[in-house]
Amino acid sequence: MSDQATTSKAISVSNVSKSYGKVKAIQDVSFDVAPGELFGLIGPDGAGKSTLFRILVTLLTPDSGEATVEGLNTVGDYRRLRKEIGYMPGHFSLYPDLTVEENINFFASIFGVSRQEGYHLIAPIYEQIAPFKDRPAGKLSGGMKQKLALCCALIHRPKVLFLDEPTTGVDAVSRQEFWDLLSQLRQQGITILVSTPYMDEAMRCQRVALISNGKIMEIDTPQGLIDRYHLPTIEDVFIHLMAPDKPIGSLYRHITPTHHLAINVKDLTKRFGSFTAVDHITFSVEKGEIFGFLGANGAGKTTAIKMLCGLSFPTSGSGTVAGYDITRQAEEIKRHIGYMSQRFSLYDDLSVWQNIEFFGGIYGMTRQEVEKRGREILEELNFYDKRHDLVADIPLGWKQKLAFSVALLHRPEIVFLDEPTGGVDPVVRRQFWELIYQTAAKGVTIFVTTHYMDEAEYCNRISIMVAGKIEALDTPTNLKKAYGAQSIDEVFRILARNNPRNE
Repeated sequence: MSDQATTSKAISVSNVSKSYGKVKAIQDVSFDVAPGELFGLIGPDGAGKSTLFRILVTLLTPDSGEATVEGLNTVGDYRRLRKEIGYMPGHFSLYPDLTVEENINFFASIFGVSRQEGYHLIAPIYEQIAPFKDRPAGKLSGGMKQKLALCCALIHRPKVLFLDEPTTGVDAVSRQEFWDLLSQLRQQGITILVSTPYMDEAMRCQRVALISNGKIMEIDTPQGLIDRYHLPTIEDVFIHLMAPDKPIGSLYRHITPTHHLAINVKDLTKRFGSFTAVDHITFSVEKGEIFGFLGANGAGKTTAIKMLCGLSFPTSGSGTVAGYDITRQAEEIKRHIGYMSQRFSLYDDLSVWQNIEFFGGIYGMTRQEVEKRGREILEELNFYDKRHDLVADIPLGWKQKLAFSVALLHRPEIVFLDEPTGGVDPVVRRQFWELIYQTAAKGVTIFVTTHYMDEAEYCNRISIMVAGKIEALDTPTNLKKAYGAQSIDEVFRILARNNPRNE
């Protein structure tokens, strides 16, 4: 950046606070962003990132403090300011029933510009989605939705771009492509404030603010923070600041499977009309194994998991889960597995104990069984005294642990975890994997999907799906050797770049 850029301010936040009732969303936050800077707001769900973004894009007013963007006050000058900024919220704000072309034209009309006026800025991005211009936005893959949402946020040529967790839930290859686009935009002089829970993305920012519980912990360049704390990664810095006593380094522990098969599928196939979502996949998972099921968006993972959980019938092929046939014994499968989704599967408006009673009923447990088992799992978590608290009122990390424990309530043989750590901070992610290891050590099979490639390193074995097929399946160590890669992230990128379904 030029000398002028380092001294002037595109964004200035001074002692800003915002509360919702008794909850302090952000507390006395201050930082500045220089013109043309790519600045990262790094932290987990619930850290206060979205509240701060909404203040900066004039959708909320702060309780105290002041914020300016391009010299305009976010409260007093909000009408003028909205013409100078682009905003991409976490869920993209696209209209799913409008086509790619219709979405772009609609957002251009909102800002009173013609599509041609802003086209030079979005051209490099739009060219990647142009072949699908007549496709409804709701039918695009996660990576393509990202690019379309970015086009819509840029069509009026904003000076400052606000991106609130734009890559959460998107595969590693699409995330890298998106950040390549951000680097190109920054070179055109656009100031970018981006939030993310992914620590690898933090390394691509010029400076970062690490935020947790509504407070800024540190602000510096990523490398500056690493050097200051003498730690190997920015994730280790975050963990050190959040939990100074937490061990730094790899979590991996060797878990010895039992050599009895928990899952066994052969030539499993699922077609929807002429489209083959899952294409003759064959694999097995041993009892007590931690098995990672990876793939880019649209690779077929979700469809495969639905068949394994008895929620969808295969077009052809065969398979057993916990010894039960996936075609003929779906109801038996459901009784012998646990499932935890990315949003933890708990009901916020019920208490902890009411959730346990509800899911115990779903699993067909008697009242006595629920009482006994529910008490056991809460006492193991040292959470029994909080059993009457509403789930909505407990911290995110505890929700995650509780959801995992509830999935184990009926003592299933296999637990399916669908991106269970999305959006949570590194400390909580490590605590969660401690629970996974403890559970696997008891002989429970763990079948997990994740977009965090470091978590793939914690698995006994991983498979990587590309375009409906399993292209690689082995231990993390063997896969890295086979592809001459330093990490599973690198292996994933090598394979997933060839995915023809990236549209």
